[in-house]
Amino acid sequence: MTNLRWHLVAVLLVGLTSPAAAWQQVFDQGGVRVWQRPYADSPLLEVRGEVEVQASLNALMALLRDADYNRHWVYRSGGARIIETPGYEQAYVYGIVDAPWPMHDRDTVVRFDYTQDPQTGIITIGITNFPDFIPPEGSLVRVPDFGGFWRLQPEGDGWIAVTYQVYGDPGGSIPVWIANYAAALSVTRTLQNMTWAVQRYADVTSAEVAEPNE
Repeated sequence: MTNLRWHLVAVLLVGLTSPAAAWQQVFDQGGVRVWQRPYADSPLLEVRGEVEVQASLNALMALLRDADYNRHWVYRSGGARIIETPGYEQAYVYGIVDAPWPMHDRDTVVRFDYTQDPQTGIITIGITNFPDFIPPEGSLVRVPDFGGFWRLQPEGDGWIAVTYQVYGDPGGSIPVWIANYAAALSVTRTLQNMTWAVQRYADVTSAEVAEPNE
């Protein structure tokens, strides 16, 4: 049994006895740290992950905007595509979640909103769910609730502190404990993969990411 699984079991037991919605750490290894906490009145848990990445803001933004490359580093991604870009600061994105057998694959439609603090340089990418933006496709289960954010905070000396925080309801008939475990695992593996995936954009300049990939 993995460290993540042991920590998650402990968090679930604590959640049964503690009414406080405090963050509980479920993973700390190789520079990646992950926490979970109760979300609203739901048995599903919110997840926050953090990692420091040696890269530029431009490289990280290029990675996050590259829908075609999404399936290569986002955990269990079955692919993504940009549906609509009302402007550089906003994009509607369709994604597929490659769920393990015997569960059905999921699909999502979310809007990404990009903002940057002119003083600190911190970039925040809000994630808002839009499940009815386009009709469900085939036998895929449309994720009914999902949201969160990415935060990219310059730390100096070529390092960026990355925070990825999400909550969601996968829909369908997945047991709650499996959904919570899968959410923590997804954030963990995605941040682990980000540290190497971003290197392919090391030479990207701000001019080259002036417009999102389509």
